[in-house]
Order: sequence, then structure tokens, then C-alpha cells
Amino acid sequence: MDWLDLLAVQGTLKSLLRHHSSKASILWHSAFFIVQLSHSYMITGKTIALTRRTFVGKVMSLLLNKLSRLVITVLPRSKRLLIPWLKSPSAVILEPKKIKSDTVSPSISHEV
Repeated sequence: MDWLDLLAVQGTLKSLLRHHSSKASILWHSAFFIVQLSHSYMITGKTIALTRRTFVGKVMSLLLNKLSRLVITVLPRSKRLLIPWLKSPSAVILEPKKIKSDTVSPSISHEV
């Protein structure tokens, strides 16, 4: 995602949330902003078509990012530690789950 896309998505999101509440209005204005974004690329000589899927994906990513930051600032630290998705995504994916086991014999172990 380059910075022009990010700025366009942030501007679109702020404008939509500030001025429009109905679904029809949001769809109409998101289509308008996609046309505006494509037009600005055509002026600079770049041709990038922002599809509906990538637009929705970028908006959802931005919303989830803002939501997680809000939760981090609002929740006390002790409660934050109980919610695993508040860690960085790479830490959640890369950290192996810790399994305690009592070894009875070299070939048999029981998970607790």
C-alpha cells in the first residue's frame, strides 16, 4: 500500500463517518471517492484501478488498527495482557503455544 492510497482511504473514511450514515449514501460516496482517486492517478500518468475489494480491505484494516489502538489506550494494562490479539500480529503468529507435559517414559507424555 503506497502513501497515496493510505491518504485517500483515511480521507474517505473520515468523510464518510463524519457526514453520512445510511448504507446507500456510504456506497454512493465510496464509489465517488474511488473515481476521484483513479482520476488523480490518471493526472500523474499512473494507472491504478482501486477495486471494491481492495478498497474495503484497506478500510477494514484501517478500522481494525484504530480499534486496537483505542482498546490499548482505554484498557488498563492488566486487562490488556489477557487479550492475545492486542499483541503485534507477528508476535501472535510466531510465538509457539506453550504445552506443559509430564513425561512418564521417553515415548509417552501426558499434556496437562
